[in-house]
Amino acid sequence: MADAQEHEGLTNNEIAKLTEAFSIWDKQQQGYIPWNPDFPALWRSIGQNPTEAELKEIRDVKDKGTGHFDQEQFLKICESDNPRYMKDPVRPEQLIEAFKTFDKDGKGTLTIGQLRYMVQCLGDKLEDAEADEFISFVMAKCKTEDSDEISYEDIVDQLMERDPKNV
Repeated sequence: MADAQEHEGLTNNEIAKLTEAFSIWDKQQQGYIPWNPDFPALWRSIGQNPTEAELKEIRDVKDKGTGHFDQEQFLKICESDNPRYMKDPVRPEQLIEAFKTFDKDGKGTLTIGQLRYMVQCLGDKLEDAEADEFISFVMAKCKTEDSDEISYEDIVDQLMERDPKNV
């Protein structure tokens, strides 16, 4: 097994987790995984949220023309000397600050309409079905019966509880 001395910026614990993720996606246990369709799913399974352009860049730079990659290549992609590939997950404070931008009266709340606008019109836009699923999640977890507003700190808490790496 690889160790942290061979992979700059990765701890032994991180290497173990990455190796386990690789092993799960190496369905045939052949020691390699096809770039398409498995790399994007593997990359997302370790907490990354890449755009299609970022996935294409990684493949263009790292693919040796074989159509697949092995565990060593995968660990090299994950090393800290590749910060443009590995991104830190979003911190709760960052999400709260983003929500504050839309909190005009400073009450710490947003309406469902504001939330829907944010997820469907800004940044990486969600499709209607994805937005509906997100809004349903928020309403189930965060909405109080007597108000049409939702605390964005509650939203962040619920998102972090649900999956702190993939917010």
